[in-house]
Amino acid sequence: MKDFREHVRKLTEPGTPQAAAFFAGLGLVIALLLLLIGFWKTLLVVVCCLVGCFWGGVKEKGEFIRRIVNRFFAGRQ
Repeated sequence: MKDFREHVRKLTEPGTPQAAAFFAGLGLVIALLLLLIGFWKTLLVVVCCLVGCFWGGVKEKGEFIRRIVNRFFAGRQ
């Protein structure tokens, strides 16, 4: 698991060639989706991917949502 995290860190660390290639590929995929299927269908694909990522990747979902809500609404009363 540590090797995977290290690989992901290298892929997303700004200023590295790996990050440049990764985000260029991601931009290409998004551009192709927008051109081929349109904005709303692409947005639906992105939302479905994010929901799947949340569902599969977050162990304590309630606590995660509570932290996000508190972060956005902490100073408002």
